[in-house]
Amino acid sequence: MSSQTAETTAADSNAAVQAADPDSLERRFKAENLIKNHVMAAGALSVVPLPLLDIAAITAVQLRMIQKLAAMYGKTFSESPVRNTIAGLAGGVLGHGAGVLTALSLAKVIPGFGSLLGIVSMPVVVGASTYAIGRVYVRHFEEGGSIYDISVDSMKSFYKEQLDKGKQVAQAAKTATRTEPDSQTA
Repeated sequence: MSSQTAETTAADSNAAVQAADPDSLERRFKAENLIKNHVMAAGALSVVPLPLLDIAAITAVQLRMIQKLAAMYGKTFSESPVRNTIAGLAGGVLGHGAGVLTALSLAKVIPGFGSLLGIVSMPVVVGASTYAIGRVYVRHFEEGGSIYDISVDSMKSFYKEQLDKGKQVAQAAKTATRTEPDSQTA
């Protein structure tokens, strides 16, 4: 059995024990809703037409999400280690990390195509990343970890898995925000 499989099995076993606890189940449900709300906020901020200001606002949303998750799990919060973890996860998995987001953000200064590229691409990329980061911290907190002892290397595969799920969540949120109330009553 590989070490990754053993880790996954141990995490699944721990999750099964926690699933039997009603308080744990309620907290997990609240954490999932908190993450989804922050996915929508980050996606909305990604269409701000001011390059680089959007990235600062998105980072603030992600930090606030983790701060709220930490409070929910009774963990202390510190901005510096969280920033480092976010940079390590996004940079290590996306390959280009902040470079991609910066390029998409800066593309907004180009009239027409650049603006369209930023507005179309950023919400899904940012939403997926926000979702994955939130899920990484929930898993880490549920395993008893803190802000200070999270290992980027051990969470990269889980982050990538959650990033793929996050793309679906972000796309659904993006579609839902474009749907007019009248079109839902048919």
